[in-house]
Amino acid sequence: MLREPLSKEENLERGIALEGIATAAEGLAKAGADPLEVQTFAAGAKRELARELGDIGQMQEAARLAKQYKELAKK
Repeated sequence: MLREPLSKEENLERGIALEGIATAAEGLAKAGADPLEVQTFAAGAKRELARELGDIGQMQEAARLAKQYKELAKK
């Protein structure tokens, strides 16, 4: 069930969280973590953020583009 697009406050909160994920990933890399571990951490953290505070506008755009691609692929 989709909800309303993010408010300015929610969008700011999401941006701060993304910056935190990037900072944590950089810290892992500087501490000598394997690049695959850093990538896995970042992808998992972004996935969890999307689950908690998803960007509805981006989801709608992705769904629209997927539908458009499927229609073109049928031709």
